[in-house]
Amino acid sequence: TLKHFVDVIQHAEQNLQPVSLGTTSKQIPGWNRNRREKNGVTDDELTVTRIDTLEGKPLAMLVNFTAHPTFLNEDDMLFSGDWPGQLQRTIESIIGQGVTAMYYNGAEGDQSPQSRPDSGESHWERAERHGRDLGLPVTAIWTKTTTQRNVPFDFKLQTIQLPEKRWHPDFMSTGGKEYGLSEEIMGELLSKMSPDQTTSGSLRLGDLVIVGIPGEMASGLGLRIKAEAKALTGAPHPVIGGLANEWISYILDADSYIKGGGYEASMSFYGPELGDRIMKGAIEGVRKL
Repeated sequence: TLKHFVDVIQHAEQNLQPVSLGTTSKQIPGWNRNRREKNGVTDDELTVTRIDTLEGKPLAMLVNFTAHPTFLNEDDMLFSGDWPGQLQRTIESIIGQGVTAMYYNGAEGDQSPQSRPDSGESHWERAERHGRDLGLPVTAIWTKTTTQRNVPFDFKLQTIQLPEKRWHPDFMSTGGKEYGLSEEIMGELLSKMSPDQTTSGSLRLGDLVIVGIPGEMASGLGLRIKAEAKALTGAPHPVIGGLANEWISYILDADSYIKGGGYEASMSFYGPELGDRIMKGAIEGVRKL
């Protein structure tokens, strides 16, 4: 009811509090890999944002790292947060004090996690080891991160008109076969489920800029956006917020889309122009911060 909605808003307003925050980034090679291309582009930057109360009590932590949570597969039919869930639990256990750890992905369209040494054959053990081990450098970075009050804060939502909807020439032999889809069904799905336009939300939190991408973007495109965001805003810690607000498809550059091969190209539903269109739209949103 409207009254309930008003009660919720009033409760939130009463519990808001001022905070201080700071962000640190570090390259951590060996934790992820390019799953489409051996020795291909990887984004191995780990970005940690510390949010404290003004009294210095840990309140929340944002962790950005770029890799699919895919240690578990269709053979593991139990609910799990995969390695990010293990990461969050490890952080909250080490820091304590009621801190909330929140993980968000980068441009992970072609990025997979790299198994930790001697983590065994079990999918569950690999996920646990990866998340638990990553929690150690994350908390070390958090400890050294200094916070500030009264930092820049802004948000812009940029509308992006999407290219014509279509499925990739490889789709029927890959994703279509896997999900039992015909061309007739795909025509219906694209017309009803794939939007004509999307959005990219850009958020400035002090030295951190999160560029929201509405799908699974390849890391090369993500790195280009991050470099442009840093140049435009002067913020030293730009990151991609992948799968933000909605999922339109995988998002590849034109060459990778045309080359095809693998799951990612076949699950891109707007042709070879999509990557460039999303990249330019996201950068335009950042420009307005």
